[in-house]
Amino acid sequence: MLAMSRHVLVLMALAAIVPSARAEQAAEPALNGYCPASFLLTGKAVKGDPAIRSEYQGSVYYLADSEAKKQFDADPEKFLPQFGGLCTVALGGSYGNRFPSDPAVFRVVDGKLYLFSVERAVKSFDLKPADYIATANERFAKPMIGGYCPVSYQLSGQAVKGDVKFKQTIRAEVYHLASAEAKAALLKEPDKYLPQYAALCADGVAKGKRYPADPTIFAVVDGRTYLFYDAKAKNNFEASPAEIIKNADANWPELKKAKT
Repeated sequence: MLAMSRHVLVLMALAAIVPSARAEQAAEPALNGYCPASFLLTGKAVKGDPAIRSEYQGSVYYLADSEAKKQFDADPEKFLPQFGGLCTVALGGSYGNRFPSDPAVFRVVDGKLYLFSVERAVKSFDLKPADYIATANERFAKPMIGGYCPVSYQLSGQAVKGDVKFKQTIRAEVYHLASAEAKAALLKEPDKYLPQYAALCADGVAKGKRYPADPTIFAVVDGRTYLFYDAKAKNNFEASPAEIIKNADANWPELKKAKT
């Protein structure tokens, strides 16, 4: 019985370790697993090695080899794609769409990496790269939620304008933070501080609508920040927050697909 008990204990210990290891392996790498350094170092899109990885600002990157890792770790910003990895032509084109990109479709211009959604976009880019880059830079630099600090809603209980010197790109979107402390908090727990439903009006999302929100009208419930179109929408939310949140959470997966 003693031997059996020990055997069971060993199995239990292994069972506790294996899920953790699997969870770590299951973490999705940034850039679809492509090596961020290889674009500039080799001029090619090269798949990284899962065994050679680096973490930067909450994202995991696979590097092609030890030299690529060394250079990336020394200066990550040098190698990361412009515009948070969004398609340069979509962002810099007529409509300013924020489309994801295919890391295998890229250009390096003046030592900077630009990604595209499809080969057709690259062909358009090659006709007038300076124009696309200039327009995309201008659009991407505009901060989300009107430049208000997403962290201050919870840290200070107030809507506080962020400072450009504390800007931070998170999930291909630029935010202005109110302080170095706020910036560090956002980097550590972005899901905690970024407003729910892509900063749209929570009451509107509960009704199946994508209404813009006023970043000065907000509520914090159970550690989550919600923004609203106007005071009336906030009052409606506060009358039955649990029901509004339940409906909004249910509607959001479908509404989210309409994002451009």
